[in-house]
Amino acid sequence: MQHDFLRFLAGFVAWLAVVIFLSKRIPHWLSVTQHGAAISLLVFPVTLVAPVAGELIGRWQFNRLCEREAVVTLSPAWEKVKRAGKRDFPIVPLDGYLIRILSQRMKYFDIDTGKIFFTKQAFHADGGFLAYQMEPGLGVSTACWPNDRIQVSNKLNSEQLLKLEELK
Repeated sequence: MQHDFLRFLAGFVAWLAVVIFLSKRIPHWLSVTQHGAAISLLVFPVTLVAPVAGELIGRWQFNRLCEREAVVTLSPAWEKVKRAGKRDFPIVPLDGYLIRILSQRMKYFDIDTGKIFFTKQAFHADGGFLAYQMEPGLGVSTACWPNDRIQVSNKLNSEQLLKLEELK
């Protein structure tokens, strides 16, 4: 616990140093000769809170994605399935989000017909830019799975269907 706090403190001090450096240099980089001090004072708080703002916006994006797309899909022909196989797809990063979000998909298929009858879509988030860059421990990893995945899996008796394939 103390180690995590020291790592957090070191990360905060390093970020503070970067913010001070940027606050002083941005007016120079923009070739601002007048009001440079005022611009530095405006840049400082914006730059200081940017990672927190990114984290908050990224978490909001993650929650919206989960609400919309972390779902199970069940084919109407699921009751006819006697033996099932399962395909786990690679976990892939998604573009267009402020935090790193990974997509995980699983599909169950009817061994006899080859048709997909059950899919699950989940998402994982590791945290914002600073938390992700500063090693595991600072960021909080979060996952969202479909709310009804267990009920649907039990209804299908998916474990039994998968075992039947293993016996063959």
